Parts: sequence; C-alpha cells; structure tokens
Amino acid sequence: MAGVVWLASYPKSGNTWVRLLLANLLSGKNQAVDINRIAVNARNIVNRLHVEELTLIDTNLLSKEETYPLRPLLADFIAEQAAAENNDVFVKLHDAYRRLHDGTPLTGKAAARALYFVRDPRDVAVSLSFHCGFSIDTAIERLLSADTRMGGKLGTERAQLPQPLLDWSSHVRSWTRQYDVPVHVCRYEDLRADTATVFSRILDFLQIEASQEAVEKAVGFADFTELQQQEAEKGFCERQAISTAPFFRSGRVGEWADALTAEQAAAIAAAHGEVMAEFGYL
Repeated sequence: MAGVVWLASYPKSGNTWVRLLLANLLSGKNQAVDINRIAVNARNIVNRLHVEELTLIDTNLLSKEETYPLRPLLADFIAEQAAAENNDVFVKLHDAYRRLHDGTPLTGKAAARALYFVRDPRDVAVSLSFHCGFSIDTAIERLLSADTRMGGKLGTERAQLPQPLLDWSSHVRSWTRQYDVPVHVCRYEDLRADTATVFSRILDFLQIEASQEAVEKAVGFADFTELQQQEAEKGFCERQAISTAPFFRSGRVGEWADALTAEQAAAIAAAHGEVMAEFGYL
C-alpha cells in the first residue's frame, strides 16, 4: 500500500545519500538525478514556508512548543496525499521520535514505515563540525546534550521549525525502540561497504521491486564521486551557508581516528558506549 516512508536519522548519518539512491532508482533515467531536485517526490514538514503554505498559520507567532502539534497534522495530510496519489512519499526527519503531550505520535496517526540510519557518533562529530562550521568540541557537546535541537530560528525565509534531537544515544533509541512505526535500521558503514546489497535490503523492506541492473545503476549515479562533481559544478541547496566545506565532503568511514584527539573520542565513548556497542562501534 502506498504511504509515507519516514527517512529518519541524527544529522550527518547518510539520510541525504539514501534519498539520492532512491531518487536515482525511481527516476528510471539513464543519467544521474540533479542533486538539487531530490525533493520532487518528497514532502517537508519542518520548512517554515512550506508549513505556512499548508496551514495558513504565521509560525512566527507561535512558541516552539506550539509548533509541535502541527507536525502530526501535516504528517496525516501527507499520508492522505500519498494514498490519493497511490504513491510512496518520502519525508526526511531529524527529530528524535516522540509522542506529544496528548499521546499523538510525531509521525501522525496514519500507518507508515520508517528507515532509520545510524552512524558511528565519532564520525558524526567530525562531519557535523564541517557541515555546521563549528569546532569538533562543539559538535561533541551537541552529541552529548539532551537539549540539542535543530531549527527554531523563526523570522527568516529559510528557517525550519524546531526539531528536538536529544543526545545521540537517546535519538537512536527513540527510533529503534519505538513500536508505532515499522522501522528498518541501516548502518551507514554497511551502506558504504556494500552499497548495492544494503540498498537492495532497503528496497525489500519498502516493497519496491527493482532489478539488480537498476539497483547498480542507481548506486553508480549516487556514487560520492558523482555527487561531489555535481556539487562542485552547481552547488547544493542543503549545504549550510556558514560552512566553507562542501556538503559531500568525504563520507569516509573511520575518519574520526585521524580527526579526533584521544580525549575527544573517549568522551563520546564514555557517554554513548552502550548504544555504540549495540551497533558494533565498540
């Protein structure tokens, strides 16, 4: 049955890459999809302008707590659209999974599926530092803080609604231990090691039929070299303006070993060792 597919992750964990894999597979074209057009078969429930177009509410007049009930309402609306179009709709989320004060799930009441992407938090810290243009120590503080969130800077055209992340372990647990939405967990490292095989498992979960040839073509079109070349030629709309680094900067597994001090790596392991061990990172 067509419906909403939530693409959920802590930031810098492979979410955008999988969106590009899916876009290249579903396009059916013999050329790579433009990296700046991956939202063609997608919806957005955090972009302030998009939310205001759908709700006719000036979100600048709301507190962050008052914006939260809009999210499941938009999710249900998107689910109705997906059913009417008889087509899967992919929605990217960085929120930690939660229920609102009245018990309503963040993702709405409609049936849904979710892909959750997890990545070694030590590599996340490195990637987040480059992406956001702040120090690795600041990135680590965000990974360790229960108060971390994205968005919330209302009053600007590109602002997003507030998205509570919590700390890294709590984010991972919130999605992988909830029972509201069927979820398929994918490690970034496995996707990098054998992209075609792991992507095929994702498609099986989504009940999307694709030949091995189609899978391998999508993988080739979403290869990091291809993505880096596209970004170098025309930029990427999701790159942070405050960062001097490209969005598709490295993607390397284990970069933390060269980029973090022993003390920085130890701080992450001390805070998140239990969940890291659960997913094979320790």
